[in-house]
Amino acid sequence: LGADPEDVPFASDSYGIQASLGISKNIVLGGWVGYTNARNLSTIGGTIDRGKLDIWNWAVTLGFPDLGKKGNLAGIIVGMEPKVTASSINEIDEDSDTSYHIEAFYQYKINDNIAITPGVIWLTAPDHNENNEDVVIGALRTTFTF
Repeated sequence: LGADPEDVPFASDSYGIQASLGISKNIVLGGWVGYTNARNLSTIGGTIDRGKLDIWNWAVTLGFPDLGKKGNLAGIIVGMEPKVTASSINEIDEDSDTSYHIEAFYQYKINDNIAITPGVIWLTAPDHNENNEDVVIGALRTTFTF
C-alpha cells in the first residue's frame, strides 16, 4: 500500500465451522473451514480505495489417539493457509497461487505431567506465491501439565 499497512484501520468478521468424527477407537477424522470478510475503514487521504477482502482457509485432520501407548497422539494435518480470494482494494490483489500446509506430529506422553511433541511442517508456495521456495519447519514442543 502507499501508506504504512499499520496505519490503515480494518474491521473484519470471521466465521468458521469444524467437525470431528471418531471413525474407530484409534482413528479420528476432522477438519475445518474458515471465512473472513475484512474491510478497510479509511482511504488514508485518498491513497487507497475503500473496499473488502474475502479470505478463506481450510484443513483436514487425521488423529491417531493412543498410538504406541495410552495417552500418546499422532496426527496429520493438510490444509490451505488463509488466502485472499477476492479483493476490491487497490494495491491488494487476490492470491493467484495456493499455499498448502502439511503437518505431522507425534505427542509422546512421558508421564501425567509431561509430554514431548516432535513434528514437521511443510509449507508449499509460501505467501501463496509459487515463485517462493517451499519451507520445511521442524518443531519440538514440551508440554507441562499441573
